[in-house]
Amino acid sequence: MAQFRRDRGAILVILLASVALLAGAVVGLLTIEHARAQRARTEVERSRAFTIAESGIDTAAVLLSASSWPAGTTLDWSADIEDNDGDGLVDEADETLVASAELWGSDLADNDGDGAIDEDDERIARVECAASIGTSDARLTGWLRKLDVGLPINVPAALTILDPNADVNFSGNAFRVNGNDTNLNGTPGPSAPVYGIAIDGATTLVSTQLSGQQNDNVTGVGGFPSLTSWTPGTPGWLQGMVDLMEPLAHNRFVNYSGTFSGSLGNAAAGSYLITHSLGNLNVGGTGGSSGAGVLCVEGDLNISGSFAFVGYVFVTGMIRMTGGGSGSDIRGAVFVGGDVQQSLSTGGGFDASIAGSIDILYSSEGLANVRAALGNYQVVAVSEP
Repeated sequence: MAQFRRDRGAILVILLASVALLAGAVVGLLTIEHARAQRARTEVERSRAFTIAESGIDTAAVLLSASSWPAGTTLDWSADIEDNDGDGLVDEADETLVASAELWGSDLADNDGDGAIDEDDERIARVECAASIGTSDARLTGWLRKLDVGLPINVPAALTILDPNADVNFSGNAFRVNGNDTNLNGTPGPSAPVYGIAIDGATTLVSTQLSGQQNDNVTGVGGFPSLTSWTPGTPGWLQGMVDLMEPLAHNRFVNYSGTFSGSLGNAAAGSYLITHSLGNLNVGGTGGSSGAGVLCVEGDLNISGSFAFVGYVFVTGMIRMTGGGSGSDIRGAVFVGGDVQQSLSTGGGFDASIAGSIDILYSSEGLANVRAALGNYQVVAVSEP
């Protein structure tokens, strides 16, 4: 009997030990699975945080391209009252993102060590993004480069006529076509001069129409009259430039029948816009008009009264300036597909005419400002600290 009790006690001990071992194994398995689930959750959160940080860099590129991110400000999704992730909710836990940007192109620093500041090859933005999901976070540095929209950097002349058979006529002395670089404030610019007038044809089409008193009205490379022949590298180049700008236009006119007397941009405020007109466009009028950026006209451009513009002007037809306007000037570069006539009257059988007081001045500053303002930022690299 005693032996039986000893055996039963031993069995009980073995059973309890087995239960304890099994319980320990179960607890161990549960701990392992919990840790595995936690790691999986953390990895999901980490992946989401990384994706949100990447989205912040992409958002920064869009905002900088649209000039909608004021310098010195921070992008913060956690308190912007916006549904940034498209889930129908605003400012929830998974919208924790903070981003800041350093713009090398306007920081007055020599970032690339070449002795110059804020030049074209410093058009770089360094964007820092931090995103948090649960206990996980991601920090990314995005490098963005501002790309040109395709506008020509080097222009042949202040006024370029792209009709090989152009009829060119000038009369009077109230005009200036100046290929010497002129800053927007009227002081001499830093770039080498270009020609006053370039023509896709013989320069005699221009020179024979200039009187002795008009020769010094066309200045630039070579003194006066400053003339050269220039042929674009591809056929249909002028129309191609207009077609390139059209989808990007901020202002649009379609067969506009009136005379526009308003603003098409403001150089002083750094507002450079693309304006496209399908059909003839009349600007100026009694109140005058002004603009800055790129003006594209698929047709004729008629300027009356006062008109001031900074940037590129592309006209597939003629340019006519009439009405004895005072103080009219274009600072940048003009490309016209038709003939040129300068006359004190509005008559004549020419495709382009200039009457009254007008200055067409080459300005590298004006052209560079337009290219810088209209370029788009593109993400070129992303790194983690």
